[in-house]
Amino acid sequence: MEKTAIYGGTFAPVHIGHVRAAKEFFKAVKPDRLLIIPTLIPPHKQITFRDNPVDRLNMLHLAFDDDSFFEGKLTVSDYELNSPPPSYTVNTLRHFSAPDRKLIFLVGTDMYVTLDKWREPEEIFKLCTVALMKREKESDKISAIVDDKTFVFRNKYNADIIFIEAPAIEISSSQIRNGSDSLRKKYLPPKVYEYIKEFGLYADK
Repeated sequence: MEKTAIYGGTFAPVHIGHVRAAKEFFKAVKPDRLLIIPTLIPPHKQITFRDNPVDRLNMLHLAFDDDSFFEGKLTVSDYELNSPPPSYTVNTLRHFSAPDRKLIFLVGTDMYVTLDKWREPEEIFKLCTVALMKREKESDKISAIVDDKTFVFRNKYNADIIFIEAPAIEISSSQIRNGSDSLRKKYLPPKVYEYIKEFGLYADK
């Protein structure tokens, strides 16, 4: 059976934390292919900055396309960018589902603890294995919430859940958009940093 790993997000912009997460995901699940899928308009948050999805897609290609770590198995997909908004995970999973294919969907803790509030959560758990990437710096309180949610998901939805331990990089895309040039240079892949400078992205922030 083919194993397809899916890593979605806004990626506005993609930074070294995203790249590390993709590598830890790839290393942990050893997929036949890894799809990086930028969302068009995520239903759980508003995009309040001036956004061009084409720029986000281009930056993902710059960050990932030439990285030999992924052994030629990584694809940046424009599926959600070309689908009617908003971008519901369940629709993406249906699109990539196949009888001879196992889907593994990567989430962070903040996403994981709200999965039962997403559209058709029972279908999400039916269509994929959920891979939770737990960060080293999570508090005891957050860990307890994760444990409670895991119990609910497995008992209510018969969810298949795996856990990936990964070192934390404490940076967010919003901090990069609003931050200094030196911060961007530190936390962005070099080609992404140059792209942002060349096209003046986030210059009004």
